[in-house]
Amino acid sequence: MYIGVDIGTSSVKAVAIDNQGNIHAIKQIAYKIFSPKPDYQEQNPNEIFEATIQVIKQAMAEVGEVSIVAFSAAMHSLMAVDEKHKPLTNLITWADNRAKQIADNLRNTTLGKQIYQHTGTAIHAMSPLCKLLWFRENQPQLIEKAHKFIGIKEYIFARLFDEYVIDYSLASATGLFDIFSLDWFEESLALIGISEDKLSKPVDTVSIFQIKESKKLDYQEFVGIKFVIGASDGCLANLGTGAVQEGEVAATIGTSGAIRMTTYQPFVDEQMRTFCYYTTDNQYIIGGAINNGGIIVQWLREAFFPNEKLGNVFLLADSVPAGAEGLIFLPYLLGERAPIWDSSARGVFFGIGKNHTQAHFYRAVLEGVMYALYSVGKVFGEYKLQSSPLIPHQENETSNSIYASGGFTKSSFWVQMMADIFNQKIIVPNSSESTAIGACLLAMKGLGDISNWDEAKKLIPKEKEFLPNQEKHLAYMKNFGVYEKLYSTLKPLFHQIY
Repeated sequence: MYIGVDIGTSSVKAVAIDNQGNIHAIKQIAYKIFSPKPDYQEQNPNEIFEATIQVIKQAMAEVGEVSIVAFSAAMHSLMAVDEKHKPLTNLITWADNRAKQIADNLRNTTLGKQIYQHTGTAIHAMSPLCKLLWFRENQPQLIEKAHKFIGIKEYIFARLFDEYVIDYSLASATGLFDIFSLDWFEESLALIGISEDKLSKPVDTVSIFQIKESKKLDYQEFVGIKFVIGASDGCLANLGTGAVQEGEVAATIGTSGAIRMTTYQPFVDEQMRTFCYYTTDNQYIIGGAINNGGIIVQWLREAFFPNEKLGNVFLLADSVPAGAEGLIFLPYLLGERAPIWDSSARGVFFGIGKNHTQAHFYRAVLEGVMYALYSVGKVFGEYKLQSSPLIPHQENETSNSIYASGGFTKSSFWVQMMADIFNQKIIVPNSSESTAIGACLLAMKGLGDISNWDEAKKLIPKEKEFLPNQEKHLAYMKNFGVYEKLYSTLKPLFHQIY
């Protein structure tokens, strides 16, 4: 039996599966996010550690014998610790925006572009690179005092195994790691003014750790179990949905969203619009994340229609034609990451007419989120990778697919909208636990329990497929052209005001 542990931003899950991919247990514990100041997004690392230990124990208790525990974790977190693993700061999450001015100042410099070209991580407030630069400017004493600067998975492994290690996948999302040489990037460290001994040791994503003699009393249940360090949540979501071969694409919409393509060579975008993160065996994930996913639907309901049931949102939206009769929404309520990387961007409704009703606003919001994701996926075609399923194709061709996951897949209407906007077949796997399952599949492949990724794909059953409607696609593309022009036109005003 395998357990995949997904350390997310709002909760940690442990999913137990057998060697046929069947799920036997799912355990989940939520934890809080604190915002002590504007732009701050922090968590208690001890709370996350305890929750992680508990969900593993709960899953083990339900399924019995477990041989492998493999990990996934959200990217871009950062905290400082002393020599005894004691936190000197809270955990700063990917959503923290305090370093936005630092990122804006660095992004278009020669050094900023050089760092991106080597690390594959966008110059943005989310990245540990920019977070560390913020500490250098605002708390320089912490830079000197801290024993290590680490992410949440590193913290958990340090407490369990007394080792500071970071997998290549999470390291490649820091802005501090060279994705070509698979080692810390000297120019990034020089910019911050730290040496690599302030960071964890980079290791392969299938590296194995076991409880040491000194820890046996504290973690008796874990003795004899192999702990596989695993990778980042984005990379493992691709594995867990079946997007495992060259050019295959996976898309996720939950609170936020992302679209990612699997490739077997590192690739960085000349315009710095997308990321490139390492998974395993020279496998990389290129793509981009958007800040504004399902949280926008939640905002619209709570702010304007607090008594509206979620299901009714989709029913009303479906009563309006594709394109919301000219109502267009820029969904940048939380700023935006890919492809514009602009923390100052804001939400906008454009083209409001007297004919527009509540249903139109619902539809425009759902379409706006999908346009944001499409604007990232559209970049893949520009890479001119022969195997990319998002390269423009012949009319009505539907042989290429996108694997979809996340909370949005509970709405057939919204998934069909993705098929129509992308003009691609959408495949929804039979499980919503793609990230934890991806961690298990990574462990299986690394340990030789499966020999190739085609075997992994067979362990992920499909639930539904959605085919695109060409007529609706053309209507959406008309609005999308306006959508893109809106942001470029309003960008100077966003930066003037915000």
